[in-house]
Amino acid sequence: MEKTMKKTLKRVFTVILAITLLSSLVACKNSSDNTSSTASETSATSVAQTTSTAEDDPQWGAYEKPITITSAVQASAVQEFHDGDSYESNEWTRLIKDTFNIDVEVAFSADITTDAYRNKMNVLLASGDLPDVLKFDDRNWLKQAIQAGYVMDITDVFNKYASDTVKQYQTDYADAFKGVTVDGKLYAFPYMSNNFHQATNLWIRDDWLKNTGKSAPTTVDEMVELAKTFATGDPDGDGVNGNTYGLCLAEDVVQNNYGTIMGLLEAYGVPCYGDNGIFYRNDEGKMTFSYIQPECKDALAVVRGLYEAGVIDPEFMVKDTSKLETDWAQGKIGMTYHMNWGTWHPFNIIYEDSGVITRPYPLPTADGHEVKQGIQSNQIGEYFVISSKCKNPEAIMKILNLYEKTAISGSENDFNTYWADEQYRLCPIYIGVPTENYAPQLLEALAAKSSDNLKGTALQYYKYVTGFEDGSLAKDANAYGTWGQMFSEGSMKIDLDYQKNGQIVTNIMAGEEPDIWIQNASVLNDLVRTAYTAIITGEKDLNYFDTFVQEWLEAGGQETLDEMEKLYPNN
Repeated sequence: MEKTMKKTLKRVFTVILAITLLSSLVACKNSSDNTSSTASETSATSVAQTTSTAEDDPQWGAYEKPITITSAVQASAVQEFHDGDSYESNEWTRLIKDTFNIDVEVAFSADITTDAYRNKMNVLLASGDLPDVLKFDDRNWLKQAIQAGYVMDITDVFNKYASDTVKQYQTDYADAFKGVTVDGKLYAFPYMSNNFHQATNLWIRDDWLKNTGKSAPTTVDEMVELAKTFATGDPDGDGVNGNTYGLCLAEDVVQNNYGTIMGLLEAYGVPCYGDNGIFYRNDEGKMTFSYIQPECKDALAVVRGLYEAGVIDPEFMVKDTSKLETDWAQGKIGMTYHMNWGTWHPFNIIYEDSGVITRPYPLPTADGHEVKQGIQSNQIGEYFVISSKCKNPEAIMKILNLYEKTAISGSENDFNTYWADEQYRLCPIYIGVPTENYAPQLLEALAAKSSDNLKGTALQYYKYVTGFEDGSLAKDANAYGTWGQMFSEGSMKIDLDYQKNGQIVTNIMAGEEPDIWIQNASVLNDLVRTAYTAIITGEKDLNYFDTFVQEWLEAGGQETLDEMEKLYPNN
């Protein structure tokens, strides 16, 4: 068990970041890099040999005298370090020092797997004592920090000191930059979002299908029958019937992770995403919200029936995803709704332990309904901000240039040194490039069985997928993770098909949120979780759903819908 949980924890951050942050290896020429290295040397070495000064070369020049930049660390006990490294001293701090004469100092560290980091950010919002650079994901926090004058308008700094390659992201990911721009001023460097990949898939263990002689379900009715077979039969082949569960469910039934019922709701035509749901316009053009739709009642009836039949763990109400990891590792569950990155987490756990493959399938459909997948706006995501008190904001832009040149456009050796094994997280500011960008060209190459037109990251993905399929990379966790997303019937293909068929609905709530929602979102979300759980477990009658909807509307939901109409008019 200790071994299993260690492997599990190593992928915690991959869930949040790594799948969508697999950075490009595409060769990219930076004409401003004044080096004495040969073409065969790695880009990291080349950059470190820069001899120009900060005055001579604003983007790449080193400081004659050392300067210090302070940063915040999103910490974890399972962060992987190279031998002898730490948050304070690592591959990135040394490269930054050698290249620019910049010392990186950790202002504070807080656990990102708990509420510790978020709580620390709230303390900073009260005090205004921000480190020079930090990373966060809360738009309300950013809004308040801007209003308080705590974060810097980086428009001029970005325009002057960002390399041309880094500046290109502002064009390629205009929505992401729009989300951190206020009154024409850029206040943060955003994660490069392309959110079609947030669609939900159904994930099933290969061996359980084989052992039961079943095929993957294409309808909700077939999914229900398969779940019952998994729960009452002997899918794990241990000779005992009924000691497994057919469908995974977590305590938070509408989270954007595994153990959710979002995929079932979406099968009934209700686009949703996570606890906050999504706001969208119904067929009549009126603003509405995911979890109050009448079709949700039908989906809840299905889950309620599975719970009553013993198909779902009766203790799901007290199991968060970390506890479910143990159930997956012990082979107690074989099917769940989950996001597209399942082969990175948690299914990597059982694959690494026993070689069992868990793969994605399109959502089984409900009679009379078209699947509708909900995703967040590309304007919403993580971001890096620079403190308004920072004495050398240009130094942070230089570090960003260095990250792009090394971890994204560098050599394979650079990639392995500065990105792999979550080393990218040790850089005080970095670029998140979503893997889905490479899916179309990679799928085409896989179909043609030729990598001739691929390069950089796309080529690396091709090698991962083909290497996993021919067995040469069967023991490579990166290959399995990539394969689950990128193979010919993988989650990226599934999600791209949803996008192609017009089945993806984007949350209308983007960069700006109504004050009434900010004030009441937690209460409204609690109402959803509480009502849904009570209906599933039988604590409340199915018709209680109608009462819940009225309570949601009266608790600030209706006011939120009214304000959303004003903020985002239907033009």
